[in-house]
Amino acid sequence: MKNPAKIINKEKGIAVLITMMIISIVMLVATLIASVVSVQLKLASDIGDSITAIYAADSGIEYKLYQIRKEGILENMEFSLSNGATVSVTVLRAFPNLTIKSLGSYLLVKRQFEADF
Repeated sequence: MKNPAKIINKEKGIAVLITMMIISIVMLVATLIASVVSVQLKLASDIGDSITAIYAADSGIEYKLYQIRKEGILENMEFSLSNGATVSVTVLRAFPNLTIKSLGSYLLVKRQFEADF
């Protein structure tokens, strides 16, 4: 007959092995979830920066249209906004039409608008 103490010792080894496998699987799942959350947070941050760059480009178009209509100024220009965004406005002349390109930049994000009239 087999010794019951040897059977119990073998079962303890299997329990430790199963416990280690379960812990490894849980750690793998936690790491994957943390990776997905990190990417989503980065995307959310980039969306906010993109919106700021879009508003900067839009303000460049609007300001240049104002200058053209009120003062007749057609020169290219660059300026900074109070939120840290920068704007670069280029006027392309193809008589009788004008094309205004406005590039808004904020941190690492750049967005551009173009207006023809």
